[in-house]
Amino acid sequence: MCLINLLLKKVGLERSITAGYTGHIMTEALIELAHVWKIFGEAEAATVAVRDVSLTIDKGEFVAIMGASGSGKSTLMYQIGILDVPTRGEICIKDHRISEMDENERARLRRDVLGFVFQQFNLVPTFTVLENVEVPMVLRNVDESERRERAKTLLDSLELGHRLDYYPNQLSGGQQQRVAIARALANDPEIILADEPTGNLDTKSGEMVFDILTALHDQGKTIVLVTHDPNLARRAERTIRIQDGAVV
Repeated sequence: MCLINLLLKKVGLERSITAGYTGHIMTEALIELAHVWKIFGEAEAATVAVRDVSLTIDKGEFVAIMGASGSGKSTLMYQIGILDVPTRGEICIKDHRISEMDENERARLRRDVLGFVFQQFNLVPTFTVLENVEVPMVLRNVDESERRERAKTLLDSLELGHRLDYYPNQLSGGQQQRVAIARALANDPEIILADEPTGNLDTKSGEMVFDILTALHDQGKTIVLVTHDPNLARRAERTIRIQDGAVV
């Protein structure tokens, strides 16, 4: 049990109440946030990006975090993805209490448990498609032959086996996003965090990317999708709405 549950009980909250913030009954929490704040700047210059957010996401869920531009949804994803640390509050990922971990431990947790898909793709422009997918496995010290074989298998499954030696600028937006998804899957993470993954794509490519996320969910992955699009959000199992940094 994550230590966050003990913290909640001290203030008279049960885990089911935390689940109530997002309207579901929790079964096996993989992600837990309790009273998380993220504040940029100080005093009169302070900007509250995430405001007292408490929520749980269970193993195997497909959850959409939806809000307008500037609502704080991407900042919240950065907290969930351990790409940033909260100003206040507690986060547990797979029973690891983030506040008790140093940066190296957080980096290992990101590497092993989380996979990221971003709106801007974030591919290395000087690396080939194959090399981009290999990057997470290099960080994990996977043998070269093993990581190349896995990268090829992932790219084949996403219909990119014929583009292994291409560079990102030689690909369409939809193809680049599929490379990014392959990279996110390189270390077989339990959780996929996708921040507006269809935002820069045409309708057909966007549908293909969403179908891939749905297939990954069907295979047992936990998917957290950040979006401003209600049409995408309603296709998830559950929607968490964010406004002015808070869950509404």
